[in-house]
Amino acid sequence: MPDANFINPLLNPILTPVLIRTAILLGVGFLVLFAIARFKFSALSQSHLGKRYLGWLILTPIYLAGIFLGGIPALIVLFLFMAAAILEIARMASLPRAYTVLLILLSAWSVIVAGFFTQYFYTLPLLYFIGVTLVAIRINDAKQGLNQAAVSLFSAIWIIFGLSHAVLLGHLNNTLDDSKSLLLLIIFATSLSDIGAYIIGKFFHKISFLDKYKIASNISPNKTYIGIVGHVAGALLGVWFLYFILGGYLPPYQWLIVSVLIGVFGLVGGLTNSLFKRFYAVKDSSQLIPGHGGVLDRIDSMSRVIVILYYYFLLVL
Repeated sequence: MPDANFINPLLNPILTPVLIRTAILLGVGFLVLFAIARFKFSALSQSHLGKRYLGWLILTPIYLAGIFLGGIPALIVLFLFMAAAILEIARMASLPRAYTVLLILLSAWSVIVAGFFTQYFYTLPLLYFIGVTLVAIRINDAKQGLNQAAVSLFSAIWIIFGLSHAVLLGHLNNTLDDSKSLLLLIIFATSLSDIGAYIIGKFFHKISFLDKYKIASNISPNKTYIGIVGHVAGALLGVWFLYFILGGYLPPYQWLIVSVLIGVFGLVGGLTNSLFKRFYAVKDSSQLIPGHGGVLDRIDSMSRVIVILYYYFLLVL
């Protein structure tokens, strides 16, 4: 059986149904937002939700192309997301250029190892530690050295090592079939989880019920415990969206567990990003993606969900 990361997308049996479902999902989303904007294009284009929708129109083809093309193109897309996130962190934390260059090189090497030398994947954290330590010693900054090294090492584990698990998830899917459905699940379930949390949070805020119970008010004042329900509900919608290919993998109760894991760890990823942004007093990691902020703002949840789901699926599949 060919490697799931190296398959002609036109031979993938789920390509057409996924594209059709994606088009329907984006179409329904547009109609809902257009109705909220009272059927005025100008109001829609200027609203935050309208800009966010535009961001999805940009991101969705990139996500799908990376997953369905596979092979070298997929690895390049993954590396570009990593590198963009690292650059945003380096800018926020004012990291010296040496750390930024190191982290980008580690991103490239991690993607190569995950794609071609999987047996050495678990040596990567040690490599991160050695590389960051050597750079810290070379910079020779007694006042900021430890702080910069800590931020760099944390970023390497959080972003680089975390996202590299996407390649492992593709290999794992190959033991089942060549559909790449587990990678698609990460994209759709995590994204819909964020949308579900936003909708539920707005609703309970408007009726002033359970809205005061914050998870970490000093880090993210809008994150409430009731929002977790929205996270899980959105993740369930993502599972349902792909159930035509996922249903045969696990019994229904397992997919409920998966939805809870996506909801909870997606929230953890978002709060981790908020911790960075609050500490460095920035609203968004950048303004690269309309309505979303930066790349880091978009992949923060995925970076945690990919890891937890890889090991969960490794255990149960």
